[in-house]
Amino acid sequence: MTQRTSSLLVLAFALLPATAAAQRPEPFGGKSLAALRPMRTIGWAGGSLALALPQGEFADYVQIGGGINGFVAIKLSEDGLASIRLDGTILVYGSETRRVPLSSTVNLVTVDVTTSNQILSFGIGPQLAATSGWIRPYMSGSVGFSYFWTSSSVRGADNIESFATSTNFGDGALALRAGGGIWVQLTRGRKPLWLDLAAHYVRNGRVSYLRPGSIDASFSPPRIHPIESETNFWLVQLGVATTLQGPRR
Repeated sequence: MTQRTSSLLVLAFALLPATAAAQRPEPFGGKSLAALRPMRTIGWAGGSLALALPQGEFADYVQIGGGINGFVAIKLSEDGLASIRLDGTILVYGSETRRVPLSSTVNLVTVDVTTSNQILSFGIGPQLAATSGWIRPYMSGSVGFSYFWTSSSVRGADNIESFATSTNFGDGALALRAGGGIWVQLTRGRKPLWLDLAAHYVRNGRVSYLRPGSIDASFSPPRIHPIESETNFWLVQLGVATTLQGPRR
C-alpha cells in the first residue's frame, strides 16, 4: 500500500462519523427535545363580573354597585402555593340621565346628560392557593388605593358615544382587601380554563363622595352636596381564570 493510499484511508475514516451524523434524521420532525418541552406555568390571570355590597355607614347611602374585576398572580414558589397578586376593580354604584336643551340659545336641540358615580380600586399582596385537584380553593390579601369619583357626560339623543365629559367630584383613600374563593376546572390542556368564584372584603375607611341626587343642577353653577362616611363593601365575583405560560427551562 502506497503512502498516498494510506493517507486517503485515514482521512476517510476520520470523516466517517461526521458524515453519518449529518445524514442522521433529526428526531421529532427536526425539533429538538428542548423545543418540545411544554411551556411552564408562571401564574394565573382572569377577569370577572363584580357585585359590590355596601356595609356599615356606606349601606345607609348606597344600595349596590356593579362592575368588573381583573387580576394577575405570579408564582413565588415552583408548586404555585404562594403567589404575588395584583387586583384591579372598577364599579358603578349610581347613575342618572337627564334630557336637557343643548344651550339656552339652542333649545330646539336636546342632549342626554348622564351622571355616574364610580369607584376605581386596586391592590397588591400575597395569594395562597391549592396546587392540585379540579377544585382549588385560594385566599388573598392586598393593600392599595380606592378612588371615588363622579363624572357627567353629554351625548346627543340619537348618539351612542358622548362628545363631552367632565369630572364633578373625587376623593380617595387607602384600600385593604382580604378574602378568597375557589377555582373549578372547566377545560384541560396546556392552558386550562377555570371558573372563578370569589368574595373579598374591601376596607376603604372614610371618603367624601357623591351619590344620585347629590348634585342640584337647577342652579348655575350646580350645587354639590358630598357625603363623608365609611365606604367599606363586600365584593362578590363570578368569572374565569387561566394559566400564564413562561419560557421553557
